[in-house]
Amino acid sequence: MAELAELVAQWQSAYRRYSEVHETNRYANADDPEAAARIAPAYREVAWLWRQLAAQEASPWWAKAAALHAADTFDHQAGLNEAVVKGSRSAGEVER
Repeated sequence: MAELAELVAQWQSAYRRYSEVHETNRYANADDPEAAARIAPAYREVAWLWRQLAAQEASPWWAKAAALHAADTFDHQAGLNEAVVKGSRSAGEVER
């Protein structure tokens, strides 16, 4: 049970960081590579913690399913933002 409490605390901290970055990016364009670089790691961290919570034996099946779905959603968003960052780097290399 202590492990679960620690994971919950880590998830809360990670989600708080994600929320802060999301607020910072509020008025950024979807294709802003700086905004994408700020938020992609936050998405990945929250996704990873969702998966850790889903892996807990004490979690009921429906909580595991919900946590895994949330993890997939956060990973998808991270991937979209990482593509924006990568695209800006590729464009910069082509323009040189």
